[in-house]
Amino acid sequence: MFLPAYSPDLNKIEKFWARLKNYVSKIINNFDSLVNAVSRAFRDLS
Repeated sequence: MFLPAYSPDLNKIEKFWARLKNYVSKIINNFDSLVNAVSRAFRDLS
């Protein structure tokens, strides 16, 4: 079975998780901060 080369740059969900991970790593101090970071990342998708 042939599989094409994998490119996370072309996969939208990979970009989303990378952005979310970036937000969380900068903001996370407590659970409320985590919830706010996740909400902001979802808002930025639209």
